[in-house]
Amino acid sequence: MPTRKQRRRRAKDFRHDMRVFEVDAEGNEVPLAELRTTEERKPKAEKKQQQPRTKSGRALREPPQPSWQRAIRRGGVMGGLMLVAFIFILRGGPLPQRIMIGVFYGLAFIPLTYWIDRTAYRTYQRRLAKQTAPKQPTPKKT
Repeated sequence: MPTRKQRRRRAKDFRHDMRVFEVDAEGNEVPLAELRTTEERKPKAEKKQQQPRTKSGRALREPPQPSWQRAIRRGGVMGGLMLVAFIFILRGGPLPQRIMIGVFYGLAFIPLTYWIDRTAYRTYQRRLAKQTAPKQPTPKKT
């Protein structure tokens, strides 16, 4: 975390880094407002408001779509770690049995990681649909 002095110095750099004019190809000074497009003129706060948010106001991070390739890669890494753990750390049985258990756990991690990715992606899709759906008034109890 920056110190107070570092924050003040950074704020000062931003205050004094104001370029009001840009020199074009002919050597004329043109105000920057004319050079910028309408997208560049929008404040950053408006751009952030377009992102989906949770109830607490935090921006939702879109999880990637589930894929078997990613699941195999993750499951392979976890399976390799489990294999190493069963071979070198756990010494409670013959070596072929420990290798088979490690391979089994490695193969079991592949569908597990795919299922976790799929669940996270579906949950995100439901939240997104709930936020974009028009709110209907609740019926009053009589």
